[in-house]
Amino acid sequence: MLTDDARWRRALADPEAAAELLADPAARAAFVAAAAALQAEHDDLVLLHDSTLEHANEIEEQLAVKIEQVEALVVELELRNTFIRQMFGRHVTDEVVNTLLASPEGRQLGGERRTLTILISDLRGFSTLCEGLGPEQVVAILNIYLGAMADVIGEYRGSINEFIGDAILAVFGAPVPQDDHPERAVACAIAMQRAMGEVNAALAAHGLPALEMGIGVHTGEVVVGNIGSNRRAKYGVVGRHVNLTSRIESYTVGGQVLISESAARALGDRLRTRGCFEVRPKGVREPITIHDVTGVDGPFAIHMAEETAEWRILAQPQPLVFTALEGKDTGGQEVPALLVAHDERHNAELQVSAPLPLRADLKLVLAALPGVDAYAKVVAASPGRAVVRFTALPRALTELLDALPARA
Repeated sequence: MLTDDARWRRALADPEAAAELLADPAARAAFVAAAAALQAEHDDLVLLHDSTLEHANEIEEQLAVKIEQVEALVVELELRNTFIRQMFGRHVTDEVVNTLLASPEGRQLGGERRTLTILISDLRGFSTLCEGLGPEQVVAILNIYLGAMADVIGEYRGSINEFIGDAILAVFGAPVPQDDHPERAVACAIAMQRAMGEVNAALAAHGLPALEMGIGVHTGEVVVGNIGSNRRAKYGVVGRHVNLTSRIESYTVGGQVLISESAARALGDRLRTRGCFEVRPKGVREPITIHDVTGVDGPFAIHMAEETAEWRILAQPQPLVFTALEGKDTGGQEVPALLVAHDERHNAELQVSAPLPLRADLKLVLAALPGVDAYAKVVAASPGRAVVRFTALPRALTELLDALPARA
């Protein structure tokens, strides 16, 4: 009959009133029932508390596990990003890496037409040079050479598009646009040639042969972008101007930088050259003008190192036969000649019966070294005389020339 909690609290607050109230059996029974109900409610609350605390502990443990997993993923992601930057950074500058990683469209397949400057370098006579060397030595040569060239290209903010054996294809003006990409590329080419002195010093320290490199530079419109498939793609350039750059490079001799008319025009009066000449490369409809670069003035001021070499006139001219090359093939007709002088820069003077066209590629075989092929390019010609620059000089021929007596 006394079920109201407030009434029970007021009644039990006064000991005398509580004693009088609990003297009634019915009131005592009601009080006991109320107390039992309260105890049951308390027990339920304790059970709920214990259950909630246990569940909270489980949640806390699960949350701790998830936090550890997230932290592990963050570490893994940082390691992966570092790896990506390191691998990508071997080809392009940090600026390029940051641009591509920050741009969603930079990771999508597709391309755009853009005017860029392309640089292609190639070692002269590398295949012949490697004859007789072990695989470890060949790899050591390439690692020293390509590492040094990659550093120079990075300094001028170029992007290495590809290593093709001993050749390098680099672009300037992409992925990050550059208004001065022709000037950067030409200055970079000169810096690469100047760096060959340090490369050859490093090779000599390892007992490895010296290298010579030719470089072609051209400015033109190409398609540039992410090329390939969703499984495998690369950031690259395609188009006829890439092929034209390769054609320009093919006219070089060791230590030379040749550039196209479009690249020369972009540099204007800041360009320094030995002159220019006209060629008609295969696959090109009209003749093109090529400039033989010696330096660049202005913001990227740099000039080719001056090199001189003393001619050694042989006491006894060496008979040989040469064959004009058509692309990768010989023309078939062997023409006799005499090697009468040579210098330390791999130039040689030939006595010939008829004038040879400038920049003609020749295969030469000395009578003293039958079966040993050497390759050269005509760099000067007059009636009865031609000066050639060896592009592939076998070690046996080098040793023979050094051993031949010269006139006093």
